[in-house]
Amino acid sequence: MKPLFLFLSLSLLAGCASSPTVTVPENSLTPVLTHTGGETLGDQTAVYWYTSQQNRPVRLADYVTTGDQGHYQSDYRWRAGELRELQREGEQFDEQQLKPFSLTVRYDTQGRAVFQRYTLGDERIPLTNTQLYELTKDAQQGVEVVKQQRRQGQSLVQGHWQQGHFYPCGKETALSVTFTPALPDHVRQQFEPIQQSGYMAVVGDVKRDALSAQQLLIFNDAASQCLSAPALLDG
Repeated sequence: MKPLFLFLSLSLLAGCASSPTVTVPENSLTPVLTHTGGETLGDQTAVYWYTSQQNRPVRLADYVTTGDQGHYQSDYRWRAGELRELQREGEQFDEQQLKPFSLTVRYDTQGRAVFQRYTLGDERIPLTNTQLYELTKDAQQGVEVVKQQRRQGQSLVQGHWQQGHFYPCGKETALSVTFTPALPDHVRQQFEPIQQSGYMAVVGDVKRDALSAQQLLIFNDAASQCLSAPALLDG
């Protein structure tokens, strides 16, 4: 069974004028929260892990596939609510073949890229202003997707099907699964064999022993391991 989607083989405190501004350091005891999400747009499927503190971004990690054009994983880091560095690696279609690539970008406090390194295959290539802009947009997009899905009570849910029963990652109790909206016929036909044995990742919400899935992100009949957030940056 060929998988429908190929996956890896995967900003605030202000005081009023009459009061002093209060700044809470990021290493304080305020909770650090991580939420997950994902989306599929055209041939691109993305899974996100978003970490925030004091409602400001701290970290974002993603796994992204772009159909036949390749796949990559990224790790973004913010300081004081500003994007300061990112690392990405994967494979990219170039000259009629998939080539390994990696890139690193660091930003100053004004959001300017003060360091960049992009390697594609055996070549080191400078990033264009357009590419640098797209990288920051990717970070913003991931944050906004997770925040919106969180407001709707949704998150990433992944796990394995066994003989018609779906077991979320790390759980021994099966969940009943409902797709809302229902899967299109052509997707359902490909999906049915997966319910006997296969991996699935969706965006949905779990209540008690029931999963309501709003987006089907990934499914395949391989014994795929459950995805975890990539950690490409030191520290």
